[in-house]
Amino acid sequence: MKRPLKNLDNTYKIFFIALVLFIIAAIYYFTENKGTISQRRFNFAVESTEKIDKIKISSANQKLTLVKENAQWKINGKYIARQRLVDNFLMALNRIQISTPLSANEKKQTAEILEKEGRLVEILSNKRTLRKYYVSTPDINTNKTYMMMVKRGEPIVVRIPSFKGLVAELFITDENLWRDKTIFDYQPQNIKAIHVEYPKEPSNSFEVIHLSDGTFALKNEAENIFVEDFEVKKVVRYFTYFQKIAFERIEKELSEHKKDSLLMSAPYCKISVTDVENYTNSITIFRKPAEQEFDEFGNKITFDYNRAYAIFNQNNELIIIQYYIFDPLLKEIDYFR
Repeated sequence: MKRPLKNLDNTYKIFFIALVLFIIAAIYYFTENKGTISQRRFNFAVESTEKIDKIKISSANQKLTLVKENAQWKINGKYIARQRLVDNFLMALNRIQISTPLSANEKKQTAEILEKEGRLVEILSNKRTLRKYYVSTPDINTNKTYMMMVKRGEPIVVRIPSFKGLVAELFITDENLWRDKTIFDYQPQNIKAIHVEYPKEPSNSFEVIHLSDGTFALKNEAENIFVEDFEVKKVVRYFTYFQKIAFERIEKELSEHKKDSLLMSAPYCKISVTDVENYTNSITIFRKPAEQEFDEFGNKITFDYNRAYAIFNQNNELIIIQYYIFDPLLKEIDYFR
């Protein structure tokens, strides 16, 4: 009679062990799956940002597309982007983390707001979408940034470690804020010729040329002759001035009528730089009217002494430049004599 009891005890032990193992396996299975789902829903960060070659940021009235072409980022197929700004943005995309979860009531309300008023962000690599999510704007909340994956996500508050600003402010849709403002940025040895023209005072116009044998030439544009006696050191130094020359901002306040009148008037100066590959960049500068008629000493002010209007590469987009940046370039032919 005892043997069947012993066999029964063994049976219960085996059943108990199997049950425990089943429970452990079930817990492990569901925990892992839950973790995977959570990761999929809330993993906004991109680990390998070097693989990103396209970024889309869309709002209700603006759309920005950044595309990487030959190691250079372009904005909406028109402008070169500021590399430092793009690098900082990619770093931010890599470091996004979950900050705090939302309550059930907050989730529903925030999700609706994000879909209607948030910015839609899509990050791609080789035409494959890596991430696609909504980001709140500073108008939605000035203290927190919400993110939510498209379709399968839930809204959540995010942060970037060591970043004290609002994460939402990094997702800029204004193309002008992304733009590289560089006008000229040349190493001296890469410049072939510099042409400076003063339409109202043609006698001041000139061209300096770096010849193939390593020597330099100065041409009098008004008389169309080369100058024999000039200071070569000044010409060589002048070639070094064309580095990191940038404009200040896009002019948005001038009316179309005033802009058209300005562009039809004679410019103050035009500077063209041709590199060793025969590519030319040029800027046309117009005097900006003074905001005051007289200075503090009672002298009449004929133009703004701090800023001027300009056109870069004849694209009819009016920009503002600062004289303290461009003054070293605004030489006249007598400077070299």
